[in-house]
Parts: sequence; structure tokens; C-alpha cells
Amino acid sequence: MTSPENKSGDSAYSDREIADFKPVFIIGPHRSGTTILYKLLMETGCFNVTTAFHVINHRQLANIHAEGREKQARDELERLFTAKGLNDREFDSMKITPDIPEEYAYALEFQGRTPMLTAKNRKSFTKFCNTVSRMQDPAKPLLLKNPFDVVNFLEIYSMFPHARFVFIYRNPADVINSQMKLMQTILKNRNEYVALVSEDYRTTVNNPAKLALTRLICSGYLPFLFRTIFKNVAAASDYTLQNIGYLGNAKTGLAYPELCREPAKTARRVLDFLCLSEELPRDYASLIQPRERNLLAQVAKKLPVIEKRNKEYCRTFGV
Repeated sequence: MTSPENKSGDSAYSDREIADFKPVFIIGPHRSGTTILYKLLMETGCFNVTTAFHVINHRQLANIHAEGREKQARDELERLFTAKGLNDREFDSMKITPDIPEEYAYALEFQGRTPMLTAKNRKSFTKFCNTVSRMQDPAKPLLLKNPFDVVNFLEIYSMFPHARFVFIYRNPADVINSQMKLMQTILKNRNEYVALVSEDYRTTVNNPAKLALTRLICSGYLPFLFRTIFKNVAAASDYTLQNIGYLGNAKTGLAYPELCREPAKTARRVLDFLCLSEELPRDYASLIQPRERNLLAQVAKKLPVIEKRNKEYCRTFGV
């Protein structure tokens, strides 16, 4: 297995990549329910998916596949997880295996702090997706998610006009609250899994001075984290409101409460939109773990401001 720090590329396929995969993008900000929706749709058996195995090995994935080294690389990743004592992701309790679903953000070239799909990394993204599909069932659509691209879906549509989009809507106050909790959790204690997949996080936690400063400005004692997340979530809400109509019949959407309340019905509605039939029909309720709303003090204090700022989004999408 190639370590995530390895910068070497692979040459198994031509640099001139044509998108022969069938993309279905889940669109929503971080902590809006994209992971639950991805997991639920993955369980239907209708999709190819991107996993930790694909993402951590993304720079060598085409060679691994071409040379028939998939089992060897998967076993090496299993041993790495074991050596690091990784059992679950902690922040969402998902069990860590090579097959855990993972976001394509961390397989993009030119990641930076905001790893989005752009014309600059389209070629490498297409190469990655083609390889992932070849390693599974090329006849199936490829299920993709990257919450950073919630403000970028029109550009994605222009690059992949055959793509389909599944939106998930959640109350912005809950999104802000969950994002703040996640950031504070992974900054308080180093998360070895996140360090494996995210270059930005790895750079931060490997630098004691940078980590200390980041912990300070993201603490509950200063307003920086709340203001930053509030701004980003509002921007995502505005972008969705203003641009979702341009996708026409290429999109569908669902509300997070609906997903939690009726997961099987919701999954089947998405599959109907995509003209797919379940390979493995099931109830799916076991995948949903309802949580009580427990707002951080900063979020509770600013709740009227959050609700006013995102009133039109909540009204339009029923959250």
C-alpha cells in the first residue's frame, strides 16, 4: 500500500481520461446527513462506492488494479488500521475497515483547505472514478459525496452533464452545531483515521504550534469558529436556493428528518428517481441512530439569528 504522503503518480492508464463512470452526487454541507444517506444507498446494492481503500491509495489505485494487487493492498491497509488501533471513527461511530465509505475530497489533487472538484483536478478525478468503477461493477452508477462541493454543484454539472444529484436538507442550526462539535472533538484529541485521509488535518496535528493556535481559535471561548461555520453554512444555503433550479430533472432532494423517520421509503424514492431497483431490499432503520437536539451554548445563544438568516432555506426545503 502507498502511504498518503507518497507524491508519486501512476501510469496504468492514459492521462487522457474519458468519463465512462455514471456519477450520482450526494449534495449537502458537512453534518447534514450525507454520510447516513450515503451508507443507506450503499446498502441497497445498486451503486459502486468510494471507500477508504480507494481514497488512501488514490495515487496508486490504477496501478494496483492493473497489476492485480488489490488483495495485497487491502491486507496492508487492514494491518495499518490495526497497528494504529483504529476501530471506529469516534465522531460518528462508523466501524473502520478498508471498505468504510469515504469522501472523494481526499482523493482530489490540489486539495488545500477546501478540496473541491474543479477544472484543475477534473482529469485526476475522472481517472480515479473510472478506476473505482472498473474495480467494482462498471454497469452500476458511482455514488459520490464531498460536502465541500455543496457550493459547487453547478460547475460539477457543467463538467459532467450526465450526472445526477441527490440533495439532503437539514436545519442550519443543527448543521452548525454538529460541525462545531466535530471540529472541537478532532482538535482536542488527534484522530488517526482523519490524519490518514486528510492532508490539511494531518499537517495541522503534526505541527504542535499550529495545532495549539488552531485549538485556541476554535475553542468555545472565542467566536471565530461559530462565525466561520455560520458564514459557510449560510453561503451553502444561499447557493442551493439560488441554483438548484438550474439542475432541472437532474436532481431530487430530501429532508434530514424525513430520512431519519422513514429511511426505507426515502431510499426507494431516491432509487425511483434514478430508475434503479434494490438488489438487497431491507428496512434500513438499524442504520439510523436518532439523537436529541443538544445545542452548544454559542449556537443556542445565536439561534434567533441563525433562524432569521436561513428562514427562506428552511421554509423552501421543509427543515
